[in-house]
Amino acid sequence: MGSQDSKEYEMAVTLPSNTPVEGCEINPDVRVKHRAFPTLQPLPPYSVTFSWYREVVCSVHPSKLATVQCMSCVKLEVPVDQSYHCSSQCFLDAWQMHVKLHSHAVKTEKQTATGGQQELRMLRSCGSWPDFSADQLFGENTLVVEREGKVWIKVGSSKTYKPSKEDVGFTLRLECVAVDYSEGTQLAPINIIVTDPVITFPPRCPRCMIEVGSYMKSHNIHFKSQTSDGLTFSVLSYNILADMYTGMGKYSYCPSWAVVWEYRKQNLLPEIIGYDADIICLQEVQSDHFEGYLQPELMKCGYSVMYKRKRTELYTSSRHYISEGCATFYRHDLFKEIMKYELEFDQRAQLVVEDLKPELKHVGRIRLMKDNVALIVILEAIRDGSMNDDFQFRICVANTHTHANTELPDVKLYQVANLVRGLEKIAQSKIPLLICGDLNSPPESDPHMLLVRGRINSVSGERTDPLGIYQILKLEHSLALVSAYASFFHLRGIDEKQFNRMNLENHEPLFTYFTSGFAGTLDYILYTADSLRVEGLLELLDFESMGVGLPSPLWSSDHIALMASFRLKPHSTSESWPALPQEI
Repeated sequence: MGSQDSKEYEMAVTLPSNTPVEGCEINPDVRVKHRAFPTLQPLPPYSVTFSWYREVVCSVHPSKLATVQCMSCVKLEVPVDQSYHCSSQCFLDAWQMHVKLHSHAVKTEKQTATGGQQELRMLRSCGSWPDFSADQLFGENTLVVEREGKVWIKVGSSKTYKPSKEDVGFTLRLECVAVDYSEGTQLAPINIIVTDPVITFPPRCPRCMIEVGSYMKSHNIHFKSQTSDGLTFSVLSYNILADMYTGMGKYSYCPSWAVVWEYRKQNLLPEIIGYDADIICLQEVQSDHFEGYLQPELMKCGYSVMYKRKRTELYTSSRHYISEGCATFYRHDLFKEIMKYELEFDQRAQLVVEDLKPELKHVGRIRLMKDNVALIVILEAIRDGSMNDDFQFRICVANTHTHANTELPDVKLYQVANLVRGLEKIAQSKIPLLICGDLNSPPESDPHMLLVRGRINSVSGERTDPLGIYQILKLEHSLALVSAYASFFHLRGIDEKQFNRMNLENHEPLFTYFTSGFAGTLDYILYTADSLRVEGLLELLDFESMGVGLPSPLWSSDHIALMASFRLKPHSTSESWPALPQEI
């Protein structure tokens, strides 16, 4: 063994979930440490080799061990799992059906054969083939082995593995070996994991757009007409649930395989792309997932991208710092960026804390300085042949995620009031406004009322206000803000199912967030009604289809997506745009 004894070190390998899903990459977490001094003893330079295997069973009797393979199937490249049998008698008994596999595999001429003409090779206990090498039988780097009384075929040698259709219904086996670079010897005992059977990816459930003008439910969610009467565009708002918040058994009601990011990203991205929105506002976008997945994938679909992350970072087990934030995407063939603003609410709060009484400063820093953010962009429509040269179009889109702690309602109000104050400065430039995001505030709460009613009572009364925030803030505004989903109440002929998904008292959805502990509306799309008109809305979901809560195998966030289509009134090119503020 050399100078390094494999008993000195140990290797721990864990999978995100023991249930693999077709098409979802499995990325094991691997850690090697000294047994006696795991934190003090430095590790020698090492590498880890990975071997992935798929269980092979009898194609006729799945509960029985595969011991015989039809070599004609190998030569004709028939799927491996269809070429195995549990015995020679099983193979002969199934021959009348089995030979049809050969016929289908031959494309240029009909192949005739009899059971006696087939070459049979019995698998020996060591897993070797006496007359054929593994490369000759299955191709380069492929091997059939026998482990603990089961036959396995090697399907991968990288750290990660993405189960395919051929793996569905079968268990996988991962063997990991740590090797000392300097000695060329095994550093730690081999680590073996056997998974549950691979499952198929669940079918997706598309949601429909409801066109407000005539109330017509349609799977066609494209609203991109451009005329002299206005520009029509769509905007999506979606809190996609950062992976960094899914631990500690928070979503124990959801199958573990449906909580891991490797599954959720395969579900979220097609959902987001499928909505085909012109502007996308995402919240809880984890920094590494933005850079490594969402940004490049959505750029391929024709979107320009901007991102504002929180400053608070989390150190992960993979020795990386991650954060999360708001990401805004817009179609670069439809819009161009004119101006961008970034709000860091904790920096704004610093000024308030400095003015507090000395005895309140410490409490004020802890309570008020939360690092939530807002990302605001001014977009201008790009001219093309379908647009009237006498008009131009601009829109301000604010994407935000305010503080979540239900015990800090004054902090939520402070953040929303600061956002509104900044948007009022932009509104002086006569630009229509959209606010998209997770406000973490239910309907009729103070932040919600400030937005949709334009003012709230500055007298705190029984409100939670230890810092006197209600006396500090300007609690009114002149923006004509309306919730997009309130448009449902202006429709005629809307079916009862959609109507029952709305709250009749506050005119908001019954829920946009649903877990086993709480269900209610926290997410909104708000717009200035004096310059924008709702053209369509994405249908809402009902409690019955959600089961016990979100996320679930069908919906991969604890929030649901909101989407609205708007018609933007034109601005005459004969009138120059008022100057935009340099900062808000």
